[in-house]
Amino acid sequence: MPTAQLTVILQLTVEKDQAQTVADRLADALRDVPTVPAQRAVSPVKLLILPDSRRVLSDGSPVDLTRLEFDLLLYLCRHPGRVHRRSTLLAEVWGIAGELGSRTVDVHVRRLRGKLGFDPITTVRGVGYLVDPAAGFTVEST
Repeated sequence: MPTAQLTVILQLTVEKDQAQTVADRLADALRDVPTVPAQRAVSPVKLLILPDSRRVLSDGSPVDLTRLEFDLLLYLCRHPGRVHRRSTLLAEVWGIAGELGSRTVDVHVRRLRGKLGFDPITTVRGVGYLVDPAAGFTVEST
């Protein structure tokens, strides 16, 4: 397990004859401090989605998205970890119950990938698209 060094500077004012006793007690107390369990590394936020203002920031820089690109990205990121069929995306994002053509979703995903600077969207061949919850995005809650 990797360790880290921590330097703490503590200044106490005590009577001269008690200084060594206080220092010894403090050293003993610090030796008995339990180790903190390792935490899972949190992926840095690369993408910030602001639904109220309909803005997207990639590494702090604004990304210019069309209305449908924004809606598609927001839908995928609000429902991460699930594979979304093209027909479901057409119904939920476009509001189209019938088949508009499966390439419509594909084209919008391709454009999103080009604009974001990184790719949080995974293609599941023959099925649809998926956004991994650990892909480095945050949807600001309203």
